[in-house]
Amino acid sequence: MMNLNKSTLSLISTVTFLTACASTPPQVANKKTYNVSGQELIFGGIFYPDKNQLTITVNDDSIMKGSFPPFTPTKNFQSKYKDIPISAHCYFGSVLSSKGGAFGIVAEAIQSKKGVSSDKCDISVNSKQVETLYFYSL
Repeated sequence: MMNLNKSTLSLISTVTFLTACASTPPQVANKKTYNVSGQELIFGGIFYPDKNQLTITVNDDSIMKGSFPPFTPTKNFQSKYKDIPISAHCYFGSVLSSKGGAFGIVAEAIQSKKGVSSDKCDISVNSKQVETLYFYSL
C-alpha cells in the first residue's frame, strides 16, 4: 500500500476539486409530453458542451445521440421509438459562441440579429413537428 503524506493528499484533493470546477455544466431540456396513438411520449435531452455531445431521450430512453461538426450549430437526427418515427432538428448557438475570440463575438452577433441564439431541438413525430425542447445550463 502506498504511504502518502498529508501535503500529497492535500495536493491531490485540490487538483481534483479544481478539475471538477473547471468543467462546463451540462445543458438540460425541460421535458415535454406528447400523445400519439394512445401512447405517452416524454421527450427530454442533455447536452455536454465540453464533449460536444447531445442526447435526445423518449421516456428516459436514449434514442438519438451525436456531436456537432466543427463550427456547425445544426444537427439532424432520425430514429424510431417502439416503431414510431421520430426526428429532431437541433440548433445550438452555443456551439459557435463558445469558440471565443473574434469568431465567437461575430457568431453571437449574427445569431442574435437572426433571433436564433437559443439551444433547441424541434421534435417531429410521424414527420409532423410536435414539440420544441429548449436547453438550459444547470
